[in-house]
Amino acid sequence: MRILWTTMSLDQPKKLRKDAAQNAERIMAAAVRAGLAEGKFVPLAQIAADAGVGVGTLYRRYPNREALLEALAVRAYRLILAEAEDALASGETGLDAIGRYLRQSFVHRDELVLPLHGAPMTEGTESARLRQRMRQTMGAIVKRGHTDGTVRLDVNAGTVVRFGAMLAQPMSNVPDWEAAAAEQRSVFLRGIATQTGSQ
Repeated sequence: MRILWTTMSLDQPKKLRKDAAQNAERIMAAAVRAGLAEGKFVPLAQIAADAGVGVGTLYRRYPNREALLEALAVRAYRLILAEAEDALASGETGLDAIGRYLRQSFVHRDELVLPLHGAPMTEGTESARLRQRMRQTMGAIVKRGHTDGTVRLDVNAGTVVRFGAMLAQPMSNVPDWEAAAAEQRSVFLRGIATQTGSQ
C-alpha cells in the first residue's frame, strides 16, 4: 500500500503538467484564431471561452494582454526563424533560399498573427532576442545572394521580410489567395533577381 501511494504521488504532477501544457496550447490556438478575426485587442475573456478554459486559467498563465502578446510573438518568431534557418541551409543559392523561406512562411501564415500582423516591438524579451536572430539569419540569406550573384545588391533582409508579411495577409476580395500569393511571390523573386539569378 505504501508503494502504491508513492507511485500515485509521483504520477500526479506529470498529469498536471500535461493538462497545463494542453490548456496553454488551447489558449494560444484560440488567441491566434481571435487575432486573425478581430485583431490584437480581442477581449481576453473571449479567448478563454474559445479555448474552453476559465478566465482564471488564462490569467494564471498570462497575467495580462502584454504577456499573451509576447507568447504569441515568441511562438511566431520560432516558426519563421526555423523556416529561415532551414532555407539558409537548404537553398542552392541565395535567391533559392529566399524563395524557400517565402513559400514556407506562407504555409504557416495563419499561425503568424504576430509578428507578421503587428507585433509590439518590445526590448529585453525573448521575442526581441528571436527577432534579432531572425534579422541575422535573413541578413545571411540575402548576403549569400549578393555573394553568389543571384540577388540584386539593393535588396536587404527587410525587403524580404516585409514582402512575406504582406503575403501572409489575404485580400478579402481575392477568392483564391493561395494561387494569387504564389503568382505575387514569383513576380517578387524575378524582381529581386540579378540577370544571373533569373536564368
